[in-house]
Amino acid sequence: MEEIMSNNYIKDTLKDVIRHTHDLGIFEMVKIKGTTTQTEIETVDADKTVIVKGTSNDPVADFADATVGLSRMGVLKSFLQYPGYDTDGATVQVNTQERNGEQVPTEVQFVSEDGGDAHYRFMLADVINQQLKEIKFKGAEFDVTISPGIEPMKNLAYFTGALAAYEPNFMPKTEAGALYFYIGGQGSDRTKVLIDNNVEGEITTEWNWPLDIVLKILRLGNSAMVDMSFNNQGLLQITVDSGMSKFTYLLPARS
Repeated sequence: MEEIMSNNYIKDTLKDVIRHTHDLGIFEMVKIKGTTTQTEIETVDADKTVIVKGTSNDPVADFADATVGLSRMGVLKSFLQYPGYDTDGATVQVNTQERNGEQVPTEVQFVSEDGGDAHYRFMLADVINQQLKEIKFKGAEFDVTISPGIEPMKNLAYFTGALAAYEPNFMPKTEAGALYFYIGGQGSDRTKVLIDNNVEGEITTEWNWPLDIVLKILRLGNSAMVDMSFNNQGLLQITVDSGMSKFTYLLPARS
């Protein structure tokens, strides 16, 4: 029989994870692993173009000393969005089951005020660990770091809409203390968009990153704090602090 662990924090935590992973449209599964002091979120897309490492601002008690996987995330998102599970009288809780002498999280149970319910099953630790290997990142030094403003992001979105079907990548360049994103090259339709007119450091190499996914990540900043860092070795790091968790997106450059 499954033991029930109640935690009102779990619904908001899962919504936050879904928003910052599944909603970007490129991740098939997510690993959540926890201790009594922190909860970590990890994923990578199938082509290994975007690596995500997240840490919750407060540990999630339901995942203490446990590892679970999220797949079929569209199902989980639908359960989380159902109005009947979002009322004061509804409950969302993590159920556990004994496995090898330990209680491990196995599912999230949603119960509405009228007695209806739904169950979302986690991937067990051995399954998610096999399918989503641990991602090692020891950190990096960055040459340029900015906090993108609203107006430059609007301009970037505008020109992405105009050119993305023909020019899927952008190249960042620093010029006289300003950071520009170049879209398109000589001999084709092209533009350069001012992103920040007062940056420290320089970008001295020519690397490209995909416009579509970078813009999707940056749009998470509509309700969060976002920093964007580049180095001349070809790594872009975007950090997003949602208020519940801090997500770090690592994007190796395209030559």
